[in-house]
Amino acid sequence: MLTVVRNGQEWPPQEPDSTSVCSAKSNDEPCYLAGDKRVNQNTQLTLLQVILLRNHNRIANELAHLNPHWNDETLFEEARRIHIAEMQHINYYEYLPNILGFENMKQRKLIYPGAVGYVNDYDPNEDPSIINEHATAALRYFHTLIRGFLRRISKDQELAGVVRLSDWMNKPSILESNNSFNELTRGLTMQKMSESDEYYTDELTNYLFRGNRTFGSDLRAIDIQRGRDHGLGSYIATRAACKLPVPKTFRDMRDYISEKNVDLLQHLYASLEDVDLVVAGSLERHVPGALAGPTFFCILTKQFYRTRVGDRYFYENGADPQIAFSPAQLKAIRKGANMARFLCDNTKGIDRMQRKAFELVSCENPIIPCDQLPFIDLSQWRE
Repeated sequence: MLTVVRNGQEWPPQEPDSTSVCSAKSNDEPCYLAGDKRVNQNTQLTLLQVILLRNHNRIANELAHLNPHWNDETLFEEARRIHIAEMQHINYYEYLPNILGFENMKQRKLIYPGAVGYVNDYDPNEDPSIINEHATAALRYFHTLIRGFLRRISKDQELAGVVRLSDWMNKPSILESNNSFNELTRGLTMQKMSESDEYYTDELTNYLFRGNRTFGSDLRAIDIQRGRDHGLGSYIATRAACKLPVPKTFRDMRDYISEKNVDLLQHLYASLEDVDLVVAGSLERHVPGALAGPTFFCILTKQFYRTRVGDRYFYENGADPQIAFSPAQLKAIRKGANMARFLCDNTKGIDRMQRKAFELVSCENPIIPCDQLPFIDLSQWRE
């Protein structure tokens, strides 16, 4: 994929109209062009998009070395296929268990830990498209996890500085200054997330996209209005669709929402039928092992089941030998795809990482050299 190289590192192509797309003073200031127009939106999102791009190209380069007879199109498509499989494995087996709960995912057949060979659970009758309530309500609840001040961590795992989220929205140039990229990458793995609750950082509720202004927008207000614009069903209608107990009065909601918050809902809404899914769903007590209440948990697990089972190209599916990975290739992906190695392989200057990158460093999850982490053995793709 197209990149530019600066200071020995690959970066996305330069946006030609930087001063309009980014908060840039000149068109020479880093401002990236990508398939996702949000590539410059915030520091963490930009960082991950850069690493995703580098990972694709790294795989393509290794495949070119293994198979010098492959043309550019073959290299691109096979690198893309491996890259997607790596992301699917990391998301389902490493990231989502922290959100939905490992046992919960096993019970609902979202994951098959310890599987040997293919998992042929593809169902052509399952709709893999995105549920409106997922994209517009349930998944957005996890904005609550965002930290407003991002820690920069040095190579010695010491605090090297702090970046204010609102200072650098639509302003990705910070990533190319000094050691910022590496320090913010380490920060992603070493800074504790915010609590999964009804509270959100002021950086999102008072200073979103503030630019040079004193204050900005309110993401929570935007989320509520977006839910109405999308015509989402009410909170009680969604609970009914999920086959959950449906409250007949505000008082009934106390079974799964705190008394204090129920009182606030009753004060703010004239009728139970008016209560927004976006609002009440974020107030529910969490499902055991998960970071969401029953209504959002219902939506999230249904979505990720559909995304997996409705996709005949899902990496664990072997029903169609024309599109499936070989058993050896699938084994290599399962063994080697992990977030820690993904960050190590695509960030020059990071040579140590904890094995479970989504979890904080601890005695059970110590920092180790990157070359001791599992990796995908691409020799399985040699022809």
